[in-house]
Amino acid sequence: MRQYYLFPRNVSKARYIYYVQFTDFATKRRLSAISTGKANRDDALIVVAGWLRDGIPQKQVEQEVSLRPIEDLISASQVLSALKRVDLTAHDVAKIEKVLKDRGLVETIVKKGSKESEAMEDYLRRFWDYDRSPYIAEKLSHGGRMGKKHTRCCLERVNIYWVPYFSEKKIGEVTKQNLKDFSVHIAQKHPELSTMTLRQIRLVGVTALKWAFSNELIPTDPTIGLAGYTGKGKKRGVLSPKEAEDLFKLEWKDKRSMLINLVAMTTGLRIGEILALKVENIGEKYLTIESSFSAIDGLKSTKTDEERIVPVIPTIRDAMLNLAKFNPHGNGYVFWGEKKDRPCGSYTAAFELKRMLFRLRAGDTPTSEKKKEVKEYWAKRNVVFHSWRHFYASRMTDKLEARKVMLATGHKTESVFKDYSDHALESDLMDVAVTTGEVFGGLLPDISGVTANWQNAIGVSI
Repeated sequence: MRQYYLFPRNVSKARYIYYVQFTDFATKRRLSAISTGKANRDDALIVVAGWLRDGIPQKQVEQEVSLRPIEDLISASQVLSALKRVDLTAHDVAKIEKVLKDRGLVETIVKKGSKESEAMEDYLRRFWDYDRSPYIAEKLSHGGRMGKKHTRCCLERVNIYWVPYFSEKKIGEVTKQNLKDFSVHIAQKHPELSTMTLRQIRLVGVTALKWAFSNELIPTDPTIGLAGYTGKGKKRGVLSPKEAEDLFKLEWKDKRSMLINLVAMTTGLRIGEILALKVENIGEKYLTIESSFSAIDGLKSTKTDEERIVPVIPTIRDAMLNLAKFNPHGNGYVFWGEKKDRPCGSYTAAFELKRMLFRLRAGDTPTSEKKKEVKEYWAKRNVVFHSWRHFYASRMTDKLEARKVMLATGHKTESVFKDYSDHALESDLMDVAVTTGEVFGGLLPDISGVTANWQNAIGVSI
């Protein structure tokens, strides 16, 4: 039996290249043909002689080339041939997997039909589906909180960022390097995203993979030791007291939205807490905050799961009570809307704020250039509805200790509160009530003319 066989192969019209097949004497079979790259037989023989002496060039990672002895090539061929012919047991597969891992050739092997063989995109979509997710069911059964609004946002991020990148991966195939590369990918492809948003996008998948490992769906946790994004997130912009005063001097088309913004400015309440207010929550001096509302979750507990009392300025209290009198549904909501079982939506008040901020800066008849300038100005300032919460904290901490202000804002820890008090610059709720009147009384517009008939003041924006 010959050591090798050399023969020409037609690779194109009227052009031949010599190929060689080495012989496996143990199996008496020829190995796969290898091109010598030579059209002349004598030149091809010289190439083969060099291979027999030094080894056959083999491409490695990153296009590097190394010389592989003929014996190794034959041994690898025998292994591959055995894998194709022999009926392997699960124990055999486990041994093969261990050898490959011990040699550093693979990080993980996903076995067909195993838990880790689920497609990454299918797993992530199921993980963040409120009605199908075992993670959410487990969290809720243990008294945890998980809102539908939050899970919908996570699911959107799965579909926009994770699915396109990991569409061909199984959950058991995802490595730490894959996650590192993904982190770089989204940061480079979406430079407009803030550091905080990038962290939240990555957390969607990281949370799912950590849960998969802790529940033995995958053999290793690829998120261990994963470096985070550096840099500070974009801070909320805050109006100055003069800007706030001038803003509410403007003629608001939707007075209900104006009142919602005034409540936010003078109480520091979140939009969901404001929308959840009912007549029964309005006292002579205080508002009782016991619920929050979102269009997706409906009525739910507050963010901290705790009830609290917040001082209310008398004119704001009276305006809310007057508005509630015109509620046609009898559901008790102060800021009622079209539907009988829920208040108005949060979008209207936020949009009206944005529109009025534009008017504050641009006036009533701006030019095209002025419109562009003002839009860029407010985009840079980053003033949104939630900015009222920062505004309230900033103004109040000019007069009171942070501990006292936190009674109203409902922050759990002072470390969280610091993010809000940076813009400006402890006792009981009475101090907060007195200070609220002192701080915000001078900023309030005269709303006595619109509180008598809210049906006319609301207009079409319900």
